[in-house]
This record gives sequence, C-alpha cells and structure tokens, in this order.
Amino acid sequence: MNSEISSGSVPAKSTHDWQPCSASGGVRVLNGFLKVIEFDAAECTRHADAFERLRRGELQAVIVHNMYEQAALHGLVERLERRDPVFLQTWFPEKFRSWFYGRNLNLSRPGLDGYFDEAAQFHRQLESLLPGPQGLVQHVGRLLAQLDGGRPVRAAPGPLPGQNYMFTTFRAHLEGGYIPPHFDNEQTLRPTYRNLHEIVELHMTSFVLALTQAEDGGALEVFNLTEEPAAARMLSDDRVLVKPDVSALDSVSFRLPAGSLILLDSGRYLHRLTPVRGARKRWTACSFMALSRNRDATYCWG
Repeated sequence: MNSEISSGSVPAKSTHDWQPCSASGGVRVLNGFLKVIEFDAAECTRHADAFERLRRGELQAVIVHNMYEQAALHGLVERLERRDPVFLQTWFPEKFRSWFYGRNLNLSRPGLDGYFDEAAQFHRQLESLLPGPQGLVQHVGRLLAQLDGGRPVRAAPGPLPGQNYMFTTFRAHLEGGYIPPHFDNEQTLRPTYRNLHEIVELHMTSFVLALTQAEDGGALEVFNLTEEPAAARMLSDDRVLVKPDVSALDSVSFRLPAGSLILLDSGRYLHRLTPVRGARKRWTACSFMALSRNRDATYCWG
C-alpha cells in the first residue's frame, strides 16, 4: 500500500482543495486517491459502518457537518478565548506558534507524572464548558459511536482503576502556526504510549472538530503517501535526516467550516497543517483513536 517517489523526472504535484458537497453519503474520490464521504450529524445512524470502512481502507476520510449549532459554538469559543474555565495550558514547540488546552500525549513527560490527575480536572472543566448531553465528551462520543456500529467511543482507560486519558484537547493555532508532515502511527514509538500499547490496536485514526476557521491557510493537507501501522516512522523528530519530499506528492487540502468534524485515516496517510494566515485563531478539538484490543470500544486520547 506504500506510495514511493520514483527517481528521475517527477510529475508536477496536484493539490485538490476540498469543497463541501450537498449530496449526502456518496463516496467521492478526491485527486484520484482520497475516498471521502460527508453528511449531516443527524444522519450518523445511517453510516454505522463508517469506522470499519476507514479501518479496512475503503475510505480515508469521513466528514460530519453541523455537529453543533452555531450559537453554541460561538459561546464555546468566546469562553476558550477568555480561558473560562481555567484550563491547563500547554505548548507546541515554539516555532509552531500554537498551544493546547489540556496536555497532548506526544508532548507529555515519559512517565506521565501527574497526567491522570490533570485529565480528571480537564474532564470536570469540559463538563462546565458545555454541560449536559451537549457536553463535548458526551455529544461527540455519542455521534462517533453511531458511526462505529454502536461501539462505545470514550477516553482510553489509564493503568490504574479510575484513571482515564484526556478524551480530547483543544488546539489554538496563531498566525503562522503549523504542524509539519507526519503519520499519526509514529506516535506509538514514543515512551508516553507504553501503557496504551497494551490496550489498543496499532492502527490509529483521528478526529478534528473545527470550532473556528482561520481567515486563510490552516488547512489539513493529506498526501498520497502511506505507511502501514507496523512500519511506523518517526518523521517529526528533528534527528530524522531523510523525509518525504512533499513538494512532489499529490494532496487534498481541507478547510472545515466551524461545526464540521473530519475522521481521518491519519495513522496511514501523511498529513500536515498548513500555516495559518490572518489574526483569527484556528480553534479545534482533536483526538487520536484506536480500537481496544478486545474490540469492545474505540478509545480516544488528546
């Protein structure tokens, strides 16, 4: 399934800018390689096999529109801007001009010291941000479960009883903020994933829920280059000298409207966030996901 860049003459790269489709549920093949379906959140029960199709490679992306009403999103983003509640704030490396509310597992301490106490506090704050059935964990988890045949979608359990990983994190990307090309499966090579290795399958997917859209840029760009889970490579490490030449790879770029969510086969497919342009922050809620080893749940972590 791997795509390789041949030596010698390289054809010109083709980039496809995704545009929302009014037709619901049909498979679209974007730029000749990326198979996508999209539909409204009210139709999730009609697509109960969406996760399985992602896992089998029959789809690479699932886009769900109108996860939240615009009024609820505006109120949520206003509170995030005020840091209300006072979420734990952590940072990407400085050059990426971005931060988290919550703690990203990739950037956590190897022994996860204090992580699960932080996660418990983070989940309490999420409840106060959007209480009740519209709460992010409850509402997003319920709709995602509908796309997984009713299989629960929830925060991954920690190593001790009562512990859970953070269901998600919020990400704020400032002007110039970006994330370099990477495969999400490379995360399994990090020490912070030691406990998760024991309870989840290797292949990872992810979701991105758009809370705002940047004025320009800030696109999720997916490249026509794949790696299988067992062949994970640590591309994001600065010590890696040979990296894919993305200038020669066909790609599809997604700029999601606020309230839309994308499920992506981000473990297999090389992807990046292109630089944000303009003063408006790009706010998202993002999670990584994998099937539990006994396949009775899909586990999330931020």
